[in-house]
Amino acid sequence: MVWLNCRFWAEPHYRPGQRLACVRTRSHRVVNETAANDGMSYSPTTLFLQACWQIRQTLLLLAVNLLLLGGPNPVLAAIYTCPAHDGSTIFQDRPCPQGQSDAASSSKTRKLPLGIHPSWFELPEQAEERAFCSRRRCECGLQEREHGTSLSQAVADALYMDGGWHRYQTSFQLWRDEPASSARNPQLRADMQEAACNVMMSQQLLRDFAADVTEKLQRSVRTAEERGFDQPGPCEAGVEQACEFLDSVQLYQRLLSDARALQLPRDTVTSDSSLLPIDQ
Repeated sequence: MVWLNCRFWAEPHYRPGQRLACVRTRSHRVVNETAANDGMSYSPTTLFLQACWQIRQTLLLLAVNLLLLGGPNPVLAAIYTCPAHDGSTIFQDRPCPQGQSDAASSSKTRKLPLGIHPSWFELPEQAEERAFCSRRRCECGLQEREHGTSLSQAVADALYMDGGWHRYQTSFQLWRDEPASSARNPQLRADMQEAACNVMMSQQLLRDFAADVTEKLQRSVRTAEERGFDQPGPCEAGVEQACEFLDSVQLYQRLLSDARALQLPRDTVTSDSSLLPIDQ
């Protein structure tokens, strides 16, 4: 038996102007091969097969491009973990701002202001809001706390966190013990959230400004000592600016004393909240 085998599909080097190469085979053995004949015209079948070849090549190139460009992009699918200013964590599909990732990795090991124990900077368990502070005031939810006479005084007052934690824990206990169906439950919950916000505003104020305030007070103390204004005498005598420097010295001493009380773990410190400022 003789087969007519057109080898067009096996000849990727087929050139226009070359006649379709066909072979006669017997028992799958090649008997004869055609030679090129550039001077002859082509039949419709030849032109059709040539067009099919070109379409096949085009589809192959498109398939390769789709494989290269249409695959999953690991960058788009990535989730980035970025720290927020209040110490919480944000998950987003964009890279963290430059330097923020490094800050996140070192935030747990960096030294807290005034050597305060990390337990004082834990977030209250039932907190529903976050605190934000500027040089003029702090905000948490619907609450707002002005700094009063000065930022330095506000930072010193923020060191009464032992009283703030005592109030939060007391209000939390009252809310937890109250039946959910009680008419007092909403008010107790609101009191607990207010106490939690007071704690978080103190925490944020210390994080943001304790270092600057401490450095400023240290400079004032050095100047007061150089001028002899660190004692009450010049202020009582009416010397100009002596009272202002003496206030800085006393505030700095108070700040260091209160900070030492917070250098112990929170669960080892007790507080009498009746002796603390009402907004703490």
